[in-house]
Amino acid sequence: MRKTEWRHGSASEPALFFIHGDFGDGFDTWGPVSTTIGRRYRTVTVDRPGFGGWLNHHDRFTIAGEAVSLMVVADEMGLETFHLVGHSYGALIALEMAVTHPGRVRTLHLIEPPLLDLLPADTGVQHMRETVRTIQAQHADVGADATTEAFFTMIGAAHVPERLRGTQEWDRLCIFAERFARGESVGDYPSQVLNRIPSELPIGIYSGGRSHPVFRAIAMALLRRLEGARFTDVAMAGHAVQLSGDPFVGPLLALVTDADALWEQRNSPLDTDNARE
Repeated sequence: MRKTEWRHGSASEPALFFIHGDFGDGFDTWGPVSTTIGRRYRTVTVDRPGFGGWLNHHDRFTIAGEAVSLMVVADEMGLETFHLVGHSYGALIALEMAVTHPGRVRTLHLIEPPLLDLLPADTGVQHMRETVRTIQAQHADVGADATTEAFFTMIGAAHVPERLRGTQEWDRLCIFAERFARGESVGDYPSQVLNRIPSELPIGIYSGGRSHPVFRAIAMALLRRLEGARFTDVAMAGHAVQLSGDPFVGPLLALVTDADALWEQRNSPLDTDNARE
């Protein structure tokens, strides 16, 4: 069975639903955040399909297919509405969930989504797009160790294999490499999805000042494209912005709080009656 962590904060608060990226699972990515926020809010961290204990280990996984599977998780947990937070590849899945179920997502939080189709004229972005495809295509020939090293080198984190190779943590990353190779290439996910985002949906965009320039460029392009989105730039963070602590959690909860107040106002009996007049 898949691994799901559920923390009970205030029963009156909607849940925050966290989606991890490729080289990590739900606990690796969201453990510290969930522990902090779970004192006040209900939080859900779940392993994506193909990670952890999921039984449906398909040969290939798509972003749209994962979005469907994770909405089933939300349904099983009785989450009528929730706040959606995604990191990296998980942010693309969160984006897909938000546009396919707009009435259920209260806020959408995108942490450095690799929406590589968004900037077709940017040579750096398109180089990463092709590099991802190459790494995935060569995985069967070169193996998990080489795939893992190539991935972290691509995102500007060559120090990771240098520091971790030969450790249990490195072995764990290599397991994630097997799943990475079977996922939809991020460069194939169409940026036209942005046209389907409800205009009234509150959105937060998060980026790390020490992250790869490609991720930074995409975050800034999203900010220009999504009118009204809030931008959080954590100067000392890398790609894993969510691990920066208060500089990430503070803006996240501020948007959640503001959006909840607006949501309740829009859906109050008085507001509904006024809309009928």
